[in-house]
Amino acid sequence: MPQIFKTLSQLLDAKRPTLTADDLAAMATSVRSVLLDQEFLVPARPATHVACDACYDDHVEEVTRIKDGKGVASFRICCSEAGWVDVPENPLRQWTVNVRRLVTVLSTAVGSGQSPDELIRESAWRLGIIEIAGESYDVVFVRIGGPAHEPPLDELARKRLPARTIVVASRDLPEASNGFAAMLPLATAFMFTGGRVSFQLARVRSIPSAWAMIDGNVFRLQGEFWQLSFEGETVFLKDSVGLQHIAQLLANPGRYISAISLSACQTGVAEEIMVGPSEDVVDAETCTAYEQRCLELAEKLQIARRNNDLERIEKLEAELEQVADARTAVNGNSRLTGRSSGTLVGCGLRFPSGVSFGLLP
Repeated sequence: MPQIFKTLSQLLDAKRPTLTADDLAAMATSVRSVLLDQEFLVPARPATHVACDACYDDHVEEVTRIKDGKGVASFRICCSEAGWVDVPENPLRQWTVNVRRLVTVLSTAVGSGQSPDELIRESAWRLGIIEIAGESYDVVFVRIGGPAHEPPLDELARKRLPARTIVVASRDLPEASNGFAAMLPLATAFMFTGGRVSFQLARVRSIPSAWAMIDGNVFRLQGEFWQLSFEGETVFLKDSVGLQHIAQLLANPGRYISAISLSACQTGVAEEIMVGPSEDVVDAETCTAYEQRCLELAEKLQIARRNNDLERIEKLEAELEQVADARTAVNGNSRLTGRSSGTLVGCGLRFPSGVSFGLLP
């Protein structure tokens, strides 16, 4: 019964994720019953404003709750033409999605025996782990219209290894891969059959692009991790200054690149500010640029601390330190070559001299 998850997807991404009694009545009986019986929909606060049906002005008024001497409550609105107008209680009733309950049921359906783990507040949850072709993948449910302070897929790509993450999104996003192993909508990944929710593992396995092997040698950034592949062996390394420098060198084979140029790329300070016409360091202008960059990073760091985003805090603090170190780096006017040869060590792979890499976007 895919309509159940299509309805939930619409509610999860709605600006006003509530249903009225009329909305429920318009649903198919089977869908409405499942949503209520499974507690995917739960009562929300009653409506505080309703449209007046006692005149023809089509105005909306605030509802006033009144108790009589016996403690029985009634509801009214004030109409400028009709005066006090009684409002039945049923039209005021509303329902909303019980996200916690939904995520728990989805996690159980994945069947890894793990409890859901909230990765982004009210926006992304790790449902469990599945194995495909001998490899383990995290299954993560992402609420695209959630209250995250930035696009949830971008934030998720920093928190999880994209190449090892299968995203189940609250709606279909065919162009937003973000380097994830697979991405499919809620209504495709899950079904309600036989009185329970089931995870459609066969559909996930049928996505050929997700599990296709990448031919050749690869040096590619996915989210905040670099994929390094050589002769069928692959490792994933956390993004770092050194890997960014290597990527820039690989993108410019045979070209000499100064340390100042590499530093400018890393710190975000324009190279023309850091280097004069004869490539002499312009100390005053460089210091001003560094100070401006520090102020920008400090502001971002303050926001991250307010949001208790520990991973982003760590990244921003590291970048602040890099900006400070860059001042020392630009004073050494050494040059580095961008030849894609030599031996790369210290990451679990060795690439012999003469190996040519494709630097993928």
